[in-house]
Amino acid sequence: MRTDARAELRLEADASAPHRGRHWVVPVLRAHDAPESAVDLVELLTSEVVTNAVKYGSAEHGIVLSVGWADSRVTVSVSDANPSAPVVHRSDPEDLGGRGMELVELLAESWGVESHADGKTVWFTVHAS
Repeated sequence: MRTDARAELRLEADASAPHRGRHWVVPVLRAHDAPESAVDLVELLTSEVVTNAVKYGSAEHGIVLSVGWADSRVTVSVSDANPSAPVVHRSDPEDLGGRGMELVELLAESWGVESHADGKTVWFTVHAS
């Protein structure tokens, strides 16, 4: 995998954003020789974090999705205008939704939230070698 690169996409905070984010991040990672296992995981987790940004963010301010890679790690960041940090819910097996951040916590190597003046950035890192 090539190192020390970054790409960014601005998305409208609407129902199509998770789909567009997933389908943007996959070819970006493949172009940088990420292994398919990492591509699949990043695709899933990106969808979950972008979905949260749509659900809890502001439609008028949009979302910024970025992916960066260095050494053998991929970091995805999703910024939105809501300053509140996401909450990891422990879902019941019968629940139909609400597992997004639980999946991020379980499957990402690390994740976190950075607050800033106009909202927050949720990021996660995945090992990609």
